Amino acid sequence: MPVNWWQLGLTALVGLLTVAGAYIGSRLGAKANDRATKQRELAARREEWWRRFTWAAELAMDQSKAKRTAGLSLMLKLARSELAQQDEYQLLDVFHQRVLDEILDPTDETGQGQ
Repeated sequence: MPVNWWQLGLTALVGLLTVAGAYIGSRLGAKANDRATKQRELAARREEWWRRFTWAAELAMDQSKAKRTAGLSLMLKLARSELAQQDEYQLLDVFHQRVLDEILDPTDETGQGQ
């Protein structure tokens, strides 16, 4: 039986395209997996940022002057984090101002504002 070179060439081309497709598919899958991993890591870091914010907020609202100072200092540190975005900056600003207003309120009859 004679060899049909065009059939042999076509078979080789199909095999090459199959291998190339498999390689490209695996690379795309790996990139998608890497992107998903980065998104999960960022979400976990932002959750930790929020946990620290709530801790700092509790300290900032404490009756103890030392704890309030520590809470406000922690909030300043959190504001410098690359995890803080526009919404967090607004929240920090409002919370900070409210705590400071409470601390500096001259009409506070309990004497805690001094």
